[in-house]
Amino acid sequence: MLTRESISGYKHMDLGNIKLAFTRVCQEELFKDVYFAANSLYYVESGTAQFHVDNKIVTVAKGEIFLIRQHSKVNIRKFKDKDETDFKSIIFYLFPDFVADFMKERKGLKTSSSLTAYISLIYLRKQQLLTGFCESLLPLFENPNLDRRDIRDKTFTVLDHLVQHNPKLLNFLAANSKPVKIDLYEFMIHIAVYNYSVNELATLTGRSLSAYKRDFYSVFETTPHQWLLQKRMDYAEQLLRVEKMKASDIYFMLGFNELSHFSAAFKKAKGLSPSQI
Repeated sequence: MLTRESISGYKHMDLGNIKLAFTRVCQEELFKDVYFAANSLYYVESGTAQFHVDNKIVTVAKGEIFLIRQHSKVNIRKFKDKDETDFKSIIFYLFPDFVADFMKERKGLKTSSSLTAYISLIYLRKQQLLTGFCESLLPLFENPNLDRRDIRDKTFTVLDHLVQHNPKLLNFLAANSKPVKIDLYEFMIHIAVYNYSVNELATLTGRSLSAYKRDFYSVFETTPHQWLLQKRMDYAEQLLRVEKMKASDIYFMLGFNELSHFSAAFKKAKGLSPSQI
């Protein structure tokens, strides 16, 4: 999970087969083994990010963007701007069915055979259209009641623009539009405290729902729901005890829509209410 002492803001929006995450880092730090479960557009709103991936370092500055392949694990060092503005980023997690829909609607476009499908990252530099789009999204993270209905269509438009200016990108998406059956233990350890439903986890691991539940039980000897709930309660306890965070700051990012639901689940799991920690 990305929440640490150096992070002063982490918010997300669940839009079905697109998820958005906003991160604000107030201290420069290296984040190791950051896991991307889905193909992800990573936009740097302020500051600079250094990505350590494929045995090289890629530096991404303010206003620039890149695409990360699904199931990639990378190290990221985040820096403030020269004027000491905190590092801020917006990440678009594009689920396989979203990518598949995009490929289907854009089937007239030609792919490029000059790019291997298995690189982890495509650097797309600064894109004015995306900059404007991302800036328009920032108020949504502050006011969740704003209209979100057109975000999917605008994300399609942005991908269209990116593909037109980088033909290699379409080949990348085509090669990664289908779920890949991956090691369940490795995946769950990295994704445990993120807000994914069981159906979404099944898709991301390349399994049907029934196969996912069956494989999960054979590995963890419990149900996905119970395992995820326990991991999230353990993580919540760490945030409350060690990081000194408030329940109102963490319940939503742990998958609870209501603070009261989180408090009840926490007390049932730990025997104490969050306010008693």
